[in-house]
Amino acid sequence: MNFKVNFEDDQIQMKLLQKEEFNDLFEVAKDPKIWAQHPESDRWEKEKFSIFFKNGMESEFGIYKIIDKNNNRLIGSSRFYSFDKKDKAIRLGFTFIATQYWGTSTNFRIKKLMIEHAFNYVDKVYFDIGEYNFRSRKAVEKLGAVLFSSDDNGMVIYRLDEMGFLASEKPSLL
Repeated sequence: MNFKVNFEDDQIQMKLLQKEEFNDLFEVAKDPKIWAQHPESDRWEKEKFSIFFKNGMESEFGIYKIIDKNNNRLIGSSRFYSFDKKDKAIRLGFTFIATQYWGTSTNFRIKKLMIEHAFNYVDKVYFDIGEYNFRSRKAVEKLGAVLFSSDDNGMVIYRLDEMGFLASEKPSLL
């Protein structure tokens, strides 16, 4: 099982992020609009973002930088986390992209590349999302994920299986 691979389609490229690229990623992340619906709405602050970055770097699965291939610009990041061998599942998240890519096919493309890879090894992909992060909730629902549970900390969990994902693929988004 290998989750530390590069991903690419005709518009985006995803590579493991290096420690030296903190400032490059922070240039994208420092936009407060990105975090407005997020439970950690102050993650745009450098100190808070440093914790996010450090946790991603220390993750056994790493953290991916997302590059727009049209202009070779770093536009965000995403990662895998919390592999559950017994449940044959992994979590995908901590994804953010620059606001100028909102409303485009970029998030769908990112998730599609990662989900297709994940289904080589697991049966389910979970997404942990803040209860009031309606933008992210709608995005995973478009992928075919369904609301699975919620907790007392203001988080909702969506589950996606391969059949749900395949049924949701919309060529018009690509």
